[in-house]
Amino acid sequence: MKILKTLAIVALLAVFSWSQEAKPQKTRPPHEHRGFFFSAGTGVSYTNLEAYQKDSGEGWTESTRREFSGWSYPFFDFKFGKSFANLIAVHSQFELAVYSGETDYRHTEKSYSEGVNILGIHLPKIKTVEKKSLDGNGFYFAGGLGLMVYPFRNPRSVMNGFYVGLSSGMDVFFVNAEDSDGDIDLSSFFTQYEVGKDWWVSETWSAGIALAFTLHSFVEDGDSKSGGDWGTFKFLIRLTRG
Repeated sequence: MKILKTLAIVALLAVFSWSQEAKPQKTRPPHEHRGFFFSAGTGVSYTNLEAYQKDSGEGWTESTRREFSGWSYPFFDFKFGKSFANLIAVHSQFELAVYSGETDYRHTEKSYSEGVNILGIHLPKIKTVEKKSLDGNGFYFAGGLGLMVYPFRNPRSVMNGFYVGLSSGMDVFFVNAEDSDGDIDLSSFFTQYEVGKDWWVSETWSAGIALAFTLHSFVEDGDSKSGGDWGTFKFLIRLTRG
């Protein structure tokens, strides 16, 4: 919960900071990326994550694995920043989504002290194996920094408005399953890769589409051997200013 509060504070500070840039100051050339930058995207997202935890003692091990896969619609993505030279936009990024899907739960306990030796190989005794498939809902929030590059600046080019984006930061993901055994609480570092195409609809506003893929790396927990990783695919419709 501390991470979630920190991300929320950062989000409020960033929105306030960038909003100061939104006040009109100078007339800029039409159909160019210069000055205050804002982009709002919404669409559909699919995620698949795996979380595991392993505890051990003298002669025993206990492991739990949870897998969640689900869809989010709508998925929300917001970017606030500044664009330079009709080429690059540097921005903060915030994402929010609620997922619906299914959690697969598996719990295993092994006893090495009660195991057997076969041909010189010691095999543990499997004491407990429990499996469940549970419906669940997930809540996702992310905050980070990134940049978008618009390499085709010729307004007559059919590629004008094409961009590539890269962003990174921290996120949190909570899953509430119909049985508490399927609940998941993860925080991670994310890296997102994005490609898209915008079309100008006014002198300063453009609308477009984007595809994004995000890799998530679990933040290690020192209390036990635990971890997790997952990937997320997104298709977004964007409205961009600047």
